[in-house]
Amino acid sequence: MLIAKQKRKENIAEYILYFYQIEDLIRAFQFDPNLIQEKLVANYQSDEKTSAEISNWYNNLVAIMEKESIQQKGHLQFLTNLTSNLNEFHMKLMQTEVEKIYVQNFKSVSGILAELKQKNSSAKNDIQLGLDTIYGFLLLKMKKAEISAETVTAVKQLSQWLGILSKLYKSFEEGELDLG
Repeated sequence: MLIAKQKRKENIAEYILYFYQIEDLIRAFQFDPNLIQEKLVANYQSDEKTSAEISNWYNNLVAIMEKESIQQKGHLQFLTNLTSNLNEFHMKLMQTEVEKIYVQNFKSVSGILAELKQKNSSAKNDIQLGLDTIYGFLLLKMKKAEISAETVTAVKQLSQWLGILSKLYKSFEEGELDLG
């Protein structure tokens, strides 16, 4: 909850990736509130009131995931909507070319995205494809799996692209960027 609030303010792509991790942790703990309390909430080492708020936040996520029937796989609907909004913003940036650096950066990763589309045809758009790729990379790193130098380079480029997009999205949300 605390980390999510901060990430939402600072970087929309990191916010979405953070929630992907939360979804997987909830699944790993089999939606068990006791395990979530013990393994997640207790790690915050906060006062009683804050701990109760964090616990409620996780319990609400559990309830929403169950309601949306994503116990095995998939993402919370609000994350899907947010990813779609981010994609619409991306498309608007590409159409208006208001931010030339963004357009250049996207063009530099378009080849990577084209390759990835062949491997992940279920991704609905480039934003989801980029997020899924970065999250998959993070999972591989956590498992200490062998990762090729080519993959590391590609993920760095995708991360830079999504980082620029996130900064522009923040500016847009704060009314500092007009897409006319």
